[in-house]
Amino acid sequence: MKKPSENNEELLDRVRQVGGLILGVSDNRNWIALFNEGDLIHTKTVHLPADTLFDVFVEEIPHKTTVYEHPRTMIYFASPCDVEICRDGNKIIVRGCQPEEG
Repeated sequence: MKKPSENNEELLDRVRQVGGLILGVSDNRNWIALFNEGDLIHTKTVHLPADTLFDVFVEEIPHKTTVYEHPRTMIYFASPCDVEICRDGNKIIVRGCQPEEG
């Protein structure tokens, strides 16, 4: 797995035990909501900078289902995993990562 510093990426957030995510756009702003497996009510939302629409890539995370419902996309992962969200210019990369020790 890549580390954020390998491509001059800026680490925006790292979240443990994510069961899936929702990618959305509202009011000219991208956002990402991360949820635990079996719990769609309690989410962690990552608001991306306003007035910039980003290309969002999901990498290195096995998923079982993708549901598109305009203006959002929901992706259910095959099993809970730790994820990191990085920014590289106009790209946002959501990728699986090694669990932090400690």
